[in-house]
Amino acid sequence: MGGVHDALLHIVLYLWPMKNKRVFKLKTFSRWARKILTDEQLCAAAQEILAGQYEADLGAGVCKKRIAVSGQGKRGATRTLVANTSAHGVFFMAGRSKSDPGTDFSDASVAQAQLIAKDLQASTILQIEDAMQDRYIEEICHDCKEKS
Repeated sequence: MGGVHDALLHIVLYLWPMKNKRVFKLKTFSRWARKILTDEQLCAAAQEILAGQYEADLGAGVCKKRIAVSGQGKRGATRTLVANTSAHGVFFMAGRSKSDPGTDFSDASVAQAQLIAKDLQASTILQIEDAMQDRYIEEICHDCKEKS
């Protein structure tokens, strides 16, 4: 099959994010969240982000979103940095527990997240797919629709 099949696949992968937002987590976020948050919780949080429900717009395509941990509610929630303006989807990039030392994400963490978000915004679908194949990015759901 080869060439034509690959070309059609890339067209579908390119057009898909325009209709349905995909949700991803970066490898470092995945390691941090492994025992704290489920993919279902992240997908639900992504739907809220797409609806404009997040705690802060940090600029450069990054927002801060609290995600409740089972049994603790949002007061004891985790805090996440999310790239939310990429045409390819929503990317969970960094997280911290409320109990972690300090009061919030450091300026350096936010600046790093903004740089990553900028790179994600400039990425092609093929680059996103390559990053997934190399396991730097993991797709966790692809049916989060933007709410009007």
